[in-house]
Amino acid sequence: MDFELTEEQRMMRDTARKFAEQEIMPDLRETIRQERFDSSIIKKMADQGLLAPHLPKEYGGLGLDYVTSSIIWESLCSVSLAVTQAAVSGPIQPATNLLDAGSEEQKKKYLPPVCSGELILSGAVVEPNAGSDSSMIETTAVRKGDRWIINGSNIFITNGEIADVVLFIAQTDKSKGLKGLASFIVERDTPGFSSTPMKGKISWRGGSEGSLSFTDLELPLENQIGETGRALRDALRGIDTARLFLAAGAVGLAQGCLDASIKYAQERVQFGKPIGGHQLIQGIIADMATRIEAARWLTYRAADLKDRNIRHIKEMSYAKYFATETALWVATQAVKVHGSFGTFDDFPVGHHYQDAITATILGGTAQMHQLTIGQQLLEIPAFR
Repeated sequence: MDFELTEEQRMMRDTARKFAEQEIMPDLRETIRQERFDSSIIKKMADQGLLAPHLPKEYGGLGLDYVTSSIIWESLCSVSLAVTQAAVSGPIQPATNLLDAGSEEQKKKYLPPVCSGELILSGAVVEPNAGSDSSMIETTAVRKGDRWIINGSNIFITNGEIADVVLFIAQTDKSKGLKGLASFIVERDTPGFSSTPMKGKISWRGGSEGSLSFTDLELPLENQIGETGRALRDALRGIDTARLFLAAGAVGLAQGCLDASIKYAQERVQFGKPIGGHQLIQGIIADMATRIEAARWLTYRAADLKDRNIRHIKEMSYAKYFATETALWVATQAVKVHGSFGTFDDFPVGHHYQDAITATILGGTAQMHQLTIGQQLLEIPAFR
């Protein structure tokens, strides 16, 4: 095992961090206050080769391995997890799904503009009554001649309010359960499709979420992605990549909190010396750094297994569960280190704390990953 980063990985890490500091950080406070995502960041990220590092070169990506991609995502998220997630969500989850299950024609049509930042792709799996339990999907797809008629809705969809194209799942035959599910792709200007921005969040305020509605939406048969009955399996490949991103992003968020806390503890003077000179503060900083390091290597390990196409269900849940829970704990401690200043958005730890809460939910809640780990170790199903 080699724990040293390659020269390319160090270069990509530094490029991503510099980009985040120069392009995301300056306007971050105002975009959070306005609960607004600046979609222009997507094209800027693409121009720097940071938008779709893991996707193949033939479709416009960089063709990098998942460890290097994780390092990039970690560095970007050290400034803002919410903004980064909104920017790269399309290439990560729905584009991975399309890459694995789509036809060559579909991939050539949609993936290059997604990778170049010219087209915003959104993945829609969550419904009001279907979150972790995908068997509860209620959106229907009824075939009539050479068309699919779609009716239903989605909620909490990243970039749902602004996406040019949406990849979603619908039920073609409820009696078949999961085997009746199929994936479809729809362009925004299609009659019967509409979206509504979701505002008023206590977290993820720098990102973008929307609800979607399909009302007698007609789609040609060629808009189906993959085979009927394999939709959930195909989606899980993209979700696996999304979980890796969230783990890496959580590490980056936690590192951002640690960096800010060290700086503040060196400068803030109380009782005649910097607060970093007090043992309690040093103990907190030490615990933060140790947990971050553990989360980082759990994440890189999952990425390495994914690169080598080795089964990694348990290891991905280790990484996503521990990294996001660590991010929330570290962010909480960072706010405490900053005292009352930590509750103002002049300091980065405040928005990191807000975003860490959502990170524990997206890509499977902490409890779902606990169940996954438990089932893998005990070999006893939890749901039947």
